[in-house]
Amino acid sequence: MSEKVSQLGDRAVSAIQNNVGQALGLIYGLGMLTWTAFNQMNSNYWSYFLTEICGLEPTVMGTVKAVTGVGEWFFVIIAAIIIERVWLKHGQYRSWLLVAPPATFVCLLMTFVDPVFLDMGAKTAWMIFFQIVGGFFSSFFMIAATSIVPVISRTEADRTLLSQRKAQGNMLVKVLFAAISLPAILAINGLVYRVPAGENAQNAGPAGFTVLALVFGIIMIVMFVVMYKRIDGMDPTQKICEERAAAKKRGEKVPPLAAGEKVGLGEMLKYWLTNLPAVIGLFAEIIRFVAQMTIQSMAMYVFTYAFGDVAMAAVMLTACNVTGLVATFVSEPVARKVGIRATYLVGIGVSFAFSVACLFVGASSMMAFIVCICGIYFGMNFMNGTMMGMQSNAIAYGEWRDGKTAKAFIMSTFQWCPKIANAVAGLLTGFGLAAIGFVSGMEASPELAQGMVNIICLIPAVCFGVAFAAFFFGYRLTPKKMEQIAVDLAAREAEKGADGK
Repeated sequence: MSEKVSQLGDRAVSAIQNNVGQALGLIYGLGMLTWTAFNQMNSNYWSYFLTEICGLEPTVMGTVKAVTGVGEWFFVIIAAIIIERVWLKHGQYRSWLLVAPPATFVCLLMTFVDPVFLDMGAKTAWMIFFQIVGGFFSSFFMIAATSIVPVISRTEADRTLLSQRKAQGNMLVKVLFAAISLPAILAINGLVYRVPAGENAQNAGPAGFTVLALVFGIIMIVMFVVMYKRIDGMDPTQKICEERAAAKKRGEKVPPLAAGEKVGLGEMLKYWLTNLPAVIGLFAEIIRFVAQMTIQSMAMYVFTYAFGDVAMAAVMLTACNVTGLVATFVSEPVARKVGIRATYLVGIGVSFAFSVACLFVGASSMMAFIVCICGIYFGMNFMNGTMMGMQSNAIAYGEWRDGKTAKAFIMSTFQWCPKIANAVAGLLTGFGLAAIGFVSGMEASPELAQGMVNIICLIPAVCFGVAFAAFFFGYRLTPKKMEQIAVDLAAREAEKGADGK
């Protein structure tokens, strides 16, 4: 391979050297971390805010969540198409890191404001509108931020670094958020409404939620501006976009970009559906989210009815997040040693093993159950740590095979995973509870405990078993294969550069 590299010339040799340093990896991870922190407000508190602060009925809250979920999923696709077709001034991907976060911030902040001047119907419309529009804008910078990975990375090591920093930031902020968010809300409400923290201060008014969302949102905007500045010159479309913008400013007529520069909708679908590693990767990620959301949705039931200690649900989820954070750091050197594919498979295998173990010992004691669930999270975050690198490798493969790819569209499909998984996990747990004869408020029994443990472990076990087989046989992008792809793409780039001289 080194002989082939040497024949390509300096331009190609440069193209296959690592392009992402630790500083850029850190900035990227911090940027994604701040979005996770801001988004955790929605994940953890929005349902509560709608019912307890805004006064919406639980059924209305459920409808709001369902409508906004469908709306956000639809607009992810629209955002991806726009990114592929509309190139803004500072580059196809880079521009959105500057433009979209402020718009997202304003809209999602409005979902943590109680519009007391509106009636309940108008309040409902307010929340649906701002959540969907905020989700739409967030799709732009999230798709751009993930699409930039295969753009600025040249090697699997680059992709591993960026993927790991994103995963580490994601898990770290979840641990910190769990520790500080509710105390902060209680403290702010205590100051604003003069209510002692122990007297349901969280229900006193919206101030604590609004202020915390405001703080997290401002930090997010700042970090995305830093990321935008740091990748200056790394988006290959930046130069042409800035030249065209400057020409327009001078009043010159700027012709449309050549047809070959942009990807049509038909091509987007073709490049995605015929890219087996991308499709298999999407399937595996949906599986991971189904398992994760099944565990999260069932945790309260298990600790209430199986173990009779609901407070331990929060302890378990915190332990799971800490375990997941550790896994992202452990998986990084593993991925560098054995590659992204093997590391992802290890993660699936570990999660499968602990899911099966939980089926047999989970109902026997609370500690055994917690250990097994933490083990599942450890495996899932081996997967999470390499997820973005896995996706980026699939995109590089598609570009190598077809000579062209739809980065933004393919990356956007991975934004569907939590939305699809949320619906699937909800159906599975709902029907699962019905199947074991669960009725709210019923007396706990060993049979009920085992039934609930079966749901929380059997669904993930089946999911991980299927995912392992699919990924093992369908995702064949080994480090050796990716090295070949990097060399071939570098050779093409060198030839293109030589032709342009």
